[in-house]
Amino acid sequence: MNGLFANAVLIYTLLSCGALLIAFFNYRAQPRRYVVVGFWAICAHIVYKLMWLALIDGQQYEMPIPLGLIYPVLLYLFAHAHYRSAEVASPMRLALLFLPFSLHVVLFAVASMQPVASGWAMGYSTCYYGACLLSLLTYAILIVRLYSRADGPSTATDILIRQLTVLCFGLAILTYVMLYEILVGVSSIGFEARPMVYFFLAIGFALVLKYWWTEGAGKAVDDEKLAAASGEQKQADLPTPKLPRALEQHIIDVVERELIQSKLFLNPDVSLDMLSQHTAIPRHQLTQVFNRHYQKAFYQFIAAARIEYSLVRISEMGDTMTLDSLSYECGFNSKTSFNRYFKAYTGMTPSEYRAFCGQMLCVLR
Repeated sequence: MNGLFANAVLIYTLLSCGALLIAFFNYRAQPRRYVVVGFWAICAHIVYKLMWLALIDGQQYEMPIPLGLIYPVLLYLFAHAHYRSAEVASPMRLALLFLPFSLHVVLFAVASMQPVASGWAMGYSTCYYGACLLSLLTYAILIVRLYSRADGPSTATDILIRQLTVLCFGLAILTYVMLYEILVGVSSIGFEARPMVYFFLAIGFALVLKYWWTEGAGKAVDDEKLAAASGEQKQADLPTPKLPRALEQHIIDVVERELIQSKLFLNPDVSLDMLSQHTAIPRHQLTQVFNRHYQKAFYQFIAAARIEYSLVRISEMGDTMTLDSLSYECGFNSKTSFNRYFKAYTGMTPSEYRAFCGQMLCVLR
């Protein structure tokens, strides 16, 4: 590459790759940070392609930006944090996982500063596509092993991990085709494979956006229920006629049987109206019992029952069930809501509580 464009491409690549590495090692919201960094990596990759389309007439060889090496690592770390949340990757391990990416950034910079006729661009591309092929296949297989051993129902995170893993296998095939084209000089499929890479990146971009929208919608549902619980609590502060003792005890027995023993509280759509229809007890009488006997609004009672259930499940299952799966099993619409209620109830996050249980089990042994 020559001239001003070569300098612009080099500066853009170094700045974008450096910013992604800085964001990764400074953004501490695990495992969400892996998805966030991957999302911005896709954006940087697409902008790089647009720069070539806008400023080059197609006669100059487009050196691949080394971002292809960051995707499988991020997906593996995201899957590992999801399925093995008790195991926290050390900074040294993270640095080693990102070492191939960092080395190829340096190679890209060196190749960009060499004359086109020197062969550096093709040499870098051969090395890069070979490393990408190995990385995509290795991490995709490791991810398959992780989610194939997981128990519990599939969640939005499980589905995203599996979809992105399929994309990794597809990108591995395209990478092999591009490597073959460089080594042999002819296409093995009758058309250029590189545009297909950006098509796959666009699919990954859309899947991540859909995942965020789904998680946000689940959190909004739980927040609405919490607001409803606050409204019920305020309404209960108003003076109302006290229920006869026999009727109150009858309603308590029905609630224990129909809501707790039958585990209706685990239904994510459970509501006071549902319980009223299910038990044929007027809604206002149920509200009085929850507020006066249990000292909680209905949704506060449901949240407490779900957290108590999750405590039992964590002690039973240990780390064989993901916390994401557990949150959905307990009736929460998002892992964020589950974490918030769990910490408010126990003073610890689910991960901290599970680690604590594991330590206590080791002591007892």
